[in-house]
Amino acid sequence: MNLKQLVEPITDEDVNWVIELMGLKSLDEPRRQFLKSMETLDVSACPGSGKTTLVVAKLAILARHWKSRTQGICVLSHTNAAREEIERRLGNTDIGQRLLRYPHFIDTIHGFVVRFLASPWLRSKGYPLVAIDDEATHRARRNALTKWEYGGLQMAYTAKHLKLENLRIHSIDFDHPLAGRTFEFAAHTDTYKRAAKALGHAAKGGYFCFDEVFVLGNALLDAEPVAAALQLRFPCVLVDEMQDTQSAQGDILCRVFPRNLSSLCVIRVGDPNQEIFEKDEAMADPFPEAVRSLEIASSFRFPQAIASIANPFAYVPVSGGLKGLREPDADKMIPNTIIVFPDDDASQVLVTYGKLLLEHLPTAVRKGGAYALGAVHRLENFKEGQFPKSVEHYWDQYQSAAGKPSFRPRTFAEGIHIAQHHVARDPTASSGVELLASCMWALAGLAFPHEKVNPRSRRHNLIEQTLMGSQETLGFYRACVQRLLLDPRPFTEQEWNDSIAHVVLNIASALHNQPPSTAAVEAYEYLKWAPPILLDANPGEASGSMINTYRFQGESDSVDIRLASIHAEKGKTHAATLVLETFNRTHFVERLLPWLEGKPSAAKLKQATFKKNMMLMYVAMTRPSHMLCLAMRRSTLGEGSIGETRRQILTSAGWSFLEL
Repeated sequence: MNLKQLVEPITDEDVNWVIELMGLKSLDEPRRQFLKSMETLDVSACPGSGKTTLVVAKLAILARHWKSRTQGICVLSHTNAAREEIERRLGNTDIGQRLLRYPHFIDTIHGFVVRFLASPWLRSKGYPLVAIDDEATHRARRNALTKWEYGGLQMAYTAKHLKLENLRIHSIDFDHPLAGRTFEFAAHTDTYKRAAKALGHAAKGGYFCFDEVFVLGNALLDAEPVAAALQLRFPCVLVDEMQDTQSAQGDILCRVFPRNLSSLCVIRVGDPNQEIFEKDEAMADPFPEAVRSLEIASSFRFPQAIASIANPFAYVPVSGGLKGLREPDADKMIPNTIIVFPDDDASQVLVTYGKLLLEHLPTAVRKGGAYALGAVHRLENFKEGQFPKSVEHYWDQYQSAAGKPSFRPRTFAEGIHIAQHHVARDPTASSGVELLASCMWALAGLAFPHEKVNPRSRRHNLIEQTLMGSQETLGFYRACVQRLLLDPRPFTEQEWNDSIAHVVLNIASALHNQPPSTAAVEAYEYLKWAPPILLDANPGEASGSMINTYRFQGESDSVDIRLASIHAEKGKTHAATLVLETFNRTHFVERLLPWLEGKPSAAKLKQATFKKNMMLMYVAMTRPSHMLCLAMRRSTLGEGSIGETRRQILTSAGWSFLEL
């Protein structure tokens, strides 16, 4: 059955029911139109429009009237935001429980491909599936070669300025994984043979990188009529965050759920103005479609003052302009401020921002988080004239690698400080214990780099199993967890140097059954003491965001400012956001000055070279609920009459000024 046979037409009564069920605000016509739609549709929803909540509301209405026990709704995205929203808002309701179980499926696009395509193909060929993880797969490939073979392969790649970590399978023939593709080295060379050996060995052993599952998924689609079966199983498909879909993901979706199929209802939701992640190639089925589309252009997140500033940066114009629905505080006008700093000195930018936060935002509002974001956050190849090039130029303690999923604390002690915060913040100690275990394995790897590690996602369990044969060492490990994470007494630098570091090294050595005296010097660097760091982060934040926190201390109060890249904060809401000037070929804020000034000529500059920068600025400017700030070099503002004219134009556009 198709969707219209499974669900009666959605009425205003259904919409009013879900508003009451989820405690929603009254919904305008575009939002009601989305909830009532039963056709294939593209929805462009602006930042702060309540997109995920609307998606969940629509799912609740569909589940309320769903007639089949074998056909379901398929909800796909790049994160588990929809599932988490269902659990948060509808977890205690029968509707919520229905959505979270068979026949419905709510997961990432990647998870869908693994479950319904890649995993079945591997089973059909007799191959195991051990891990879909880049780090584990690289380790499996390395272990397939001798030390000498791997060294030669790495040397050959480095000589051509290539990264061995970017090597991927493109063929399902694991005996010849490089066949039929362009490769940097000829087939008769040792480099080619070693690369093929490493790829094939890891694949046969069940190890794959994240993006390689699409190769496996397409293999099943080529061999079997599974697309028809999936279309029958899921007559309604909803894809969230569509603008972030990569071409490999989009191609799979088009093959399994073609939008021109009358028996399918395919709803794609996203914001074309937040397409800030690099794509390998253009989508075969671009989003949004020109005809079957709907626009939601009003935001509950910010007031009109911020909406008006951000609107010129919408690369895809918003019909009627971006609208801010949040009413500004009646008793206090919060200024959106451009902080002008000397071209060669950005040291006072965060101090000035901190003063603004303490002056204009009440404590309760500041709990929403104050952020400083840069388009460039990694400091590399810095040259004269590029200052400030990255976020690090505003605060030298910033760690650009901290935002990566593979982030590893600089030292074991720093990792323990973060783990302690997890334990204090979370309902269970599991995340803190897992971080401690990860630090232990990192230490073991540094101490004995040539020993093999059996990669698993649960490092704590692996330590427990590895040490099971030595009850004394296992007892030391458990005592270590108790002392470092569960004991309320803080550990001091002296205690760390006198005892804890030695115990930790002994445990790490036992993981490889090696004497501590033979540990490499890198292990001792990792074991150096690190003082406690600022860890005033919100629940759910990654370890990296905890580290990259600058604390401004005022006369009687303080405020934490979290530094990050614009990419890392996409989809999030802040109380206040400062957009930092950075450099990539040219200075980011300076390049976008025509749009800041609202010049008519800016509309003529919307060629592809400006697209990414405009979208980055749009994403950054639409994060805050209360205050938006901008860091600008003095030369960008200009001197004399030019500077005064520019200041007047920007003031008319809604900006205040603070010059350092």
